[in-house]
Formats: sequence, structure tokens, C-alpha cells
Amino acid sequence: MKNITILLLSFLFTLTSLHAQQTWTLQQCLEYAETHSSQFQKVKYANLTSEQSVLQAKGAMLPTINGTVSQNYNFGRSIDPFTNIYVNQQVRSNNLSLSGSLVLFNGFLLQNTLKQSKNNMLAAQQDIDQFRLDLSISIIQAYLTILMNEEIFANATIQAQTTKEVYDRTNKLKESGVVTTSAALDVYAQWKTEEAAAIQAKNDRDLSYLNLGLLLELPDPMSIRAAKPETLNQSQLSYSSPDQVMNIVIDQIPELKSLEYKKQSAAYAYYGSKGRYYPRITMNGSLNTLYSTSGKTAVGQQFAGNKVIGQTATGDLVYTSTYTTLYSDKDFRLQLKDNYSKIIGVSLSIPILNGFQVRTAVHNNSIAMTQADLDYNIAKIGLQRTIYTAFYQASGSQSKLSALTESYNATQESYRNAEKRFDSGVITSVEFNQIKTTLTQAQSNLVQAKYDFIFKNAILDIYSGQPLNVQ
Repeated sequence: MKNITILLLSFLFTLTSLHAQQTWTLQQCLEYAETHSSQFQKVKYANLTSEQSVLQAKGAMLPTINGTVSQNYNFGRSIDPFTNIYVNQQVRSNNLSLSGSLVLFNGFLLQNTLKQSKNNMLAAQQDIDQFRLDLSISIIQAYLTILMNEEIFANATIQAQTTKEVYDRTNKLKESGVVTTSAALDVYAQWKTEEAAAIQAKNDRDLSYLNLGLLLELPDPMSIRAAKPETLNQSQLSYSSPDQVMNIVIDQIPELKSLEYKKQSAAYAYYGSKGRYYPRITMNGSLNTLYSTSGKTAVGQQFAGNKVIGQTATGDLVYTSTYTTLYSDKDFRLQLKDNYSKIIGVSLSIPILNGFQVRTAVHNNSIAMTQADLDYNIAKIGLQRTIYTAFYQASGSQSKLSALTESYNATQESYRNAEKRFDSGVITSVEFNQIKTTLTQAQSNLVQAKYDFIFKNAILDIYSGQPLNVQ
């Protein structure tokens, strides 16, 4: 009596807790997982990396432009960058340049690299969808397991309570001498057995909640409660044959789309590596100027005296006036303007021998292209195996569900008759307990078969783009 009281109090406490805890629908679980799953976020960040690769591949087709500014101090004997002669003084100089280059031709390497990056990005996006699909299946399975265990727990609790009521009646019949003490003890043992089964069912239900909470990465995994759907009695297959499912799935399954893009990416990588066999034509240009503290400009002349430059026939000396040129520091802007230069040219680079690097890259990319094709075929065969297996499992589960439904209905009717006969003393408590045990087992089997079919049929719906509607 004490144990059943504890069980009922526990059940009532659970019902009370359900109001304190948040109730989630399946759709809420799926949406939460998509924004909070660490693995899902990791896959999304991988896609961001592929987007940056596309941006980099586009940028590689643009000209490269670089500016350079330098300031130098020369002490002692050194070459003046302004006059290009040796000086023995401290000289400060500044060099300014702007250079750029543009690839005119390189065997279409840049174009193929861009196409390769775009296909890698598309493949990464499909990987996100595939992870979302796999995550949805895991969450749906965990959610349905909760619904199943909730139903099993509720049935087990009702069974234990029903047996307790039978025991109470039996105990009264024992006191009046209608049934023996042994019969009453048999019913009591059955009651306690079902009470233990209810406790185990509650534990299984709690563990299934824990599993879903951990899958969703909730701060408190046990804070979630599953919303019980109004109707969930699916008993018909969504498709008539596995080929029907396969025809729908083959064009939309993210895994195959991803591998298809990866095949194209491998092909562009191969063509891009072959482009390295071709010459590379590059146009180059630069703008340059400089400034130096040794830069001077003439500002005038100063008389320096007379200088003998010869003599006449009579012996008279011939003089000429000499002048010294006066200089001042040349203005910074004026130097930049006077020293300004432009360079433009085209260069041709012809690969002749490079240690077989290009040849090795081409062969490796050819192998990778073949492997990508094999990966696609292997995945396609694996998908076909999954779809066919899921269909025939669902078909078998449907047949099993139908048979167990009929079995449960018959067992339930048998139990009703047995209950009346037991109350009338026609059958013994042992016989009654056997029939009740059979009913309990039939009920448990039916619940498990129902959710097993729902999940296996849902697999087909999910793969064909129609997730299970459990609201």
C-alpha cells in the first residue's frame, strides 16, 4: 500500500511539474536545435569559409595594386639617391611608388579556380541542409520515443491502479470466505509487479526526456516536456513502393546534391591545374618619385674673381671673370614632380621545368575527380539501400501494427470476460493474472508497434521533403 501511494504521489507530482516546465511542440524542438546546436553552427561556419574562398577567387581576377613609402638616412660615404653620386654627408631620402599588375592570361587558372570555389560553396550549403535533415530525424525519433514512453507510463499506471482495485475486491471476498487467502496473495503479487513496471516506465520516460534535452543542448535537459498531439494514429504507408520514394528523393536529397557539386568542383580543379602548363602573360606598371635632402636648385651666381685663361702675342695676360653658383634646398613638392616616372610593360613567363610540380598536381586532381565520381555513386547506392530498407521496414511495421491491434482488441475482450468470471469465482486468481499479464503485454506491444511504424514511415516522409506533422 505504501509503494502504490508513493507511485501515485509521484505521478501527481509529475503532472504538477508539467505545468511548471515548458511544453514544446516538435516544430519548436526543430527550430531550437537549428539555432542552438553546436554541431549545426560549426557546419554553418564551414559554409562561411567557403563564401570567403569565392570572394578571394573573384579578387584574384582583379589587378593587384600596392603602394610603397620609405624614408632612409645615409651617414658617411654613400650614394645619394637623388644625384646617384657618392657623397660624404648625412642624407635623408624618401621614396614613393605605386605599382600594379594584371594577369592577362594564365591558362584560365583563375576562371576555373572561381568556378571551383563556387561549387564548393554550393556543396557546403547542401551539407547544411543534410545536417539539418539528419538532426531532424534524431529529434523526431527522440520526440516520438517520449510520446511512446509517456503512453506506456500512463497505461502502466492505470494497470497498476486497476489491479489494486481488483485486489481490494478480492480482499473483501477473502474476508467473506468467497476466495482463498492464496488467491488474494496472487492478486497482491500481480499488483506489486505492475507497480514496479509503472516505476520502470516512468524511469524510461524520464530518460527519454533527458535524451531530447541533451540533443537540444538545453541548459537544464529535464526542463522540457513534449506536447501531446491531438491525433497520432497513422496506420497507412505514405508511398506504395520504394521506387516511388526514390524517384522523389533522388533529385532533392542534400547529400547527393552536395556530392554533385563536389564532382564539378573536382573537375574545375583539374582543368585549373592543367592551365599551369601554359605561359603566363602579365601586364605590369608603376609610378615612382623620390625626395632627398641633397637635392639642390640654383638660385643665382656670385663673382669669384678673375682667372687667367691665356695671353696675347705680346705677352699680355688674358683674364676672365669667374662666378660661383649659389644653391638652395630644392622644395619637397618640386622634387616629387621633377623625379616623377612612369613604367608600363608586359611580361611573359613560360614554364619549362619545375620539378614536376604541375604534372603531379594535374594527376592528383585527375584522381580526385575520379574519386568524387565514385563518392557520388557510392552515396547514391547507399541512399537507395536506406530508402528500400526504410520502406520495407515500414511495410513490415504496418503489418505488425495491424496484427497487434487485432490481438489487443481480442485480448481486451478476453480480459473483460475474465474479470467477470473472476468476480463470480469461476476462474482462479492465477488464471485471471495470466490473462491480465497478457493484456498488459499486448497493450505495451501495440504502443511500441504504433510508434515504430510512425517513425519508420516518417523516415520516408522526411527524405521526400515532407517532415512528420506532430503538433
